[in-house]
Amino acid sequence: HRAKLDYQAKKTAVVVIQNYYRSYVRVKMERKRLLAVQKSVLIIQAAFRGMKVRQTLRHLSEANMAAMAQQSAFCPHRMETLHGAVHSSALRVQKWHRASLVACSQEAEYPQREVAVTTQKAFCEMLTRKLEMQMCAALRIQSFLQMAVYRRRFLQQKRAAVTLQQYFRTWQTRRQFLLYRKAAVVLQNHHRASLSAQHQRQVYLQIRSSIIIIQA
Repeated sequence: HRAKLDYQAKKTAVVVIQNYYRSYVRVKMERKRLLAVQKSVLIIQAAFRGMKVRQTLRHLSEANMAAMAQQSAFCPHRMETLHGAVHSSALRVQKWHRASLVACSQEAEYPQREVAVTTQKAFCEMLTRKLEMQMCAALRIQSFLQMAVYRRRFLQQKRAAVTLQQYFRTWQTRRQFLLYRKAAVVLQNHHRASLSAQHQRQVYLQIRSSIIIIQA
């Protein structure tokens, strides 16, 4: 009877060790699968981010082309307006200077006319430089405004992408957690059923041995 009890104890220990080993192997396989899933998720995220960046660059390039087209269409009109203003100012200066020369023809000679032409040239150059400075300032203001608009649009798209990534990661983590919890519940049920069966078998063996002893 003692030998039988020792045998039952050793058998129970072997079964427990086997269960622990099988649980270890199962956990190891689940870890490998989890690492593979995590690697796949990282690859998908990298591809998604690359797609978003390419879309953003495509939109930025299209916006740049549209801005350059608008600027190229606006600059000739502005140049024509400025040129017309300069031309009208130059004509008024020329008329005034010619009237002055006619009025002072008896007092003024050739040197005075040369001084007036020099003055007119200097005045025209001054107006030209002023117009160039105004054009440069306008271009800088336009570029700054375009940069501000593009930066704001980029930040909005970045925030939207981060929000989508957070929702996707939350959903994926919750789904993985539910799968793991379901698997753990199934394993626990199997383990409990196995323990209950072992306990019932031990009780049955004890009752059987008792009956055999009583019959003997």
